[in-house]
Amino acid sequence: MQRFVSALTVLWLAACAGSGPPAAFDALIGSPGVVTLTNLHPDERRSRLFAANYQQDGLIPVCSAVVLLDRNRERLVFSVQETGKTYEYYHHAKAAAEPFPEHLARYFGTECPRDDANLAEVDRRGIAEGKALAGMSKAGVVLALGVPPRHTTPSLDADRWLYWKNRFDRMAVVFRDGRVAGIEE
Repeated sequence: MQRFVSALTVLWLAACAGSGPPAAFDALIGSPGVVTLTNLHPDERRSRLFAANYQQDGLIPVCSAVVLLDRNRERLVFSVQETGKTYEYYHHAKAAAEPFPEHLARYFGTECPRDDANLAEVDRRGIAEGKALAGMSKAGVVLALGVPPRHTTPSLDADRWLYWKNRFDRMAVVFRDGRVAGIEE
């Protein structure tokens, strides 16, 4: 678990510092072996996701094999290999608070970050459900919900992470000693 948390911290710091040129992410477009690095929560009816990381009812599980089909400045199109369903992922510059390729690199990559052997049972259950549950670690919450939007939670060291449920509703995951102490809706 310590190794996973360390790797997650390194990824977060790299994203904060600017993880490199857009070409680094764009090399994944059309490449085999791309997976989701966290659970994704799409609007299933419209087949959309947003850089604000809205916590919608849909669930694309962490480590799902995907094919990145196309990207421009405002949108990524990808399909989930298991279902064949295609989604559009929209960039919101203010919500992402980082360039689109760097933002996407926190959600799509080539190595599955999930290591169930090093996660507590409550983390595994929350990841499977796509929810933050009392007692989960910060690493488990990142896998279950994704990284909180930077404009509301600039640091993963914070004890309160703010997520958007939709354009109007928010929820906060509150931590005490690195574990979920409660959810404020």
